[in-house]
Amino acid sequence: MSVEEIKKGLVSLSETEQTEVTAFLFHLRHAHDSDYQSAVSGRLSDRDSSHWLTPSEFEKQLDQR
Repeated sequence: MSVEEIKKGLVSLSETEQTEVTAFLFHLRHAHDSDYQSAVSGRLSDRDSSHWLTPSEFEKQLDQR
C-alpha cells in the first residue's frame, strides 16, 4: 500500500476515526524518543501542586498556541 493510498483512505474516515489515527501516529512518533518519554514521566510524577494547571488554565494555554 502506498502513502497516497493511505491518504485517500484517511479522507474517507469519520472525524472520530481520523482523531484515533492522529493519536496513533503521535504515539508512533514519540514511542522511541527517550527525551520525550523522560519529560512525560517527569510531569506525571510531579507531586508539587504549584506546577499543576486547572482545566480552564490548561484550555487557556492551548488557545494561546
